[in-house]
Amino acid sequence: MKRLKIIINHMCGNSERATKEKVLSKLGGEFNQIEVVNIKNSSDIVDVEGCDAIAVCGGDGTLNNAVHNACGKGVDIFYFPCGTLNELSKHMSKKGDPDRLLRETGVIKNRRFVYVAATGTFTPIGYTTTVKAKKKFKLLAYFFKVLSEYKVFHIKADIEADGKKFSDTYTLIMFIDSSRCFGFKFNKMFEPNDGRLHMLLIKSPKKRGLMSKIKIFFPMFKAFWIGFTKEYKSKNMVFMPVTEAKVKLEKPQPFCIDGERYYPDEEFTISVAPIQERIKVF
Repeated sequence: MKRLKIIINHMCGNSERATKEKVLSKLGGEFNQIEVVNIKNSSDIVDVEGCDAIAVCGGDGTLNNAVHNACGKGVDIFYFPCGTLNELSKHMSKKGDPDRLLRETGVIKNRRFVYVAATGTFTPIGYTTTVKAKKKFKLLAYFFKVLSEYKVFHIKADIEADGKKFSDTYTLIMFIDSSRCFGFKFNKMFEPNDGRLHMLLIKSPKKRGLMSKIKIFFPMFKAFWIGFTKEYKSKNMVFMPVTEAKVKLEKPQPFCIDGERYYPDEEFTISVAPIQERIKVF
């Protein structure tokens, strides 16, 4: 007997798309014991106990929780994107495995993430945008917060990535395993399941105030509007592939991992790890 648990996160921007019938129409008759679990508040967790597979109907954050809880337990994951941005699903549909299978994830201090771990400028948008705003305004809910989150951060960090050392004060630190983030398809170096992340570092201006916001506009524009087809390094920005990075922060910082807030402490390692379970993206 194969047991499937269908998890529907009603806090996601497009949860009305998710139904038991739609999930089963995609999965066919592979399962003969079905349970539907409805998530209606942020304290609910993705419970993988007592099943052979879970069908996750939610956004990237819901998938993040499912992957973190299921990996290593032999529970397959079928992801039906019902979030607002659905970054993972979009990049998988454009340049992913033809079977739309994830064979690896990022790992930040023993915490799995699916496509991005980042701290600094704009990153709080992923976890501070309210459920009410996402339900009402959909994608626009994130854009409404852009101006309020256009801030210069001063994150002191020492980073050793594949033998290369970087020590400075940054307004954005990002590790990405995707072609896109923030709604921008900028990582043109991305290849699925290749055992690598890409690291983006944007330095903070020394002076503070309005001028500092103007100064970070140019590397931000280069990074997200123009993008990268190859490794890049300038006096204000670094973009490069990495297999593993050791990060030491002056003090703990909140990271956005797949749209969820996470504190990895002052020192941590970030890398890529294979997945034994099936993770299929629809």
